[in-house]
Amino acid sequence: MRSGVPRRLASLAFAALVLLSSFAFAGAPVQARDLWEISVRQFEGKDKESPPPAGSTLFVGSSTFTRWTTLESEFQDCHAVNRGFGGSTIPDINHYIDRIVINYKPSRIVFYAGTNDIAAGHSAQQVLDDFRSFAEKVHRSLPDTQIYFISLSVAPCRLRLSPVFDAGNNLVKAYVAKNSYLHYIDVTPVMHDKSGALRADLFGPDNLHMTRAGYDAWVPILRKALGLHS
Repeated sequence: MRSGVPRRLASLAFAALVLLSSFAFAGAPVQARDLWEISVRQFEGKDKESPPPAGSTLFVGSSTFTRWTTLESEFQDCHAVNRGFGGSTIPDINHYIDRIVINYKPSRIVFYAGTNDIAAGHSAQQVLDDFRSFAEKVHRSLPDTQIYFISLSVAPCRLRLSPVFDAGNNLVKAYVAKNSYLHYIDVTPVMHDKSGALRADLFGPDNLHMTRAGYDAWVPILRKALGLHS
C-alpha cells in the first residue's frame, strides 16, 4: 500500500505539469489565456445554439466591447456579432483568430484593442505590428472583408501613457491609409471637451471603463463609418 503512494504522487505531479504547459502557449501567462479560453468556449457554445449568419459585422476586441451589452441590438441592421472578451490584447485576439474571427466569415470587422497592450508596456510599434498580423491573416483568408480600426482611446487612469496612445494611433492610421480593405475610425475628438481635456463624464468610477454616455458618443461615429443610417 505505502509503496504505491509515491508512485501515484509522481504521476499526479507529472500530469499537472503537462496540463500547465499546455496552457502556457505563446509565452502568455497561464491564468490569462486560461480565462480567455473559457470566454471563447462560451462563444462557441452560443454559436451552436444560434449560428451567426455569414456576412455579418463582427465586433472584436477587449472589455470596451465586452461591457457594451446593447451593441448587437444597436447595430442589428448590420447583423452585429459582439466578440469582445475581457482585458484581452491584440496577441490574445490573434491567438484565437480562427475560432472567433475567420470562422464567422464576416463582411466587416470592427476592431478595438491595443489599449491593454500599451498599459502592459507594449510599444506603439508593437501595437502596429500585432494589428498588421491580424489584418494580414484576415485578408489572406477573407480577401473581401473590410476591417475598421477604432482609434486607441486613452482613459483617465492611463493619461500618463497618452504619448504612446497617440504614437500608436498615428502608426496605425498611416498603415491603414495604404490598404483599401482597412479603415480608421477616430473617436478621439468626442472623448475630449472644447479645451482638449478628457471628458470625465464618459468614464465610470474606475476611471478606465466607459459609461453609457461614452458608448452613446461612439454610436453615431461608428454608424457613419459603417455607412449605416443614423
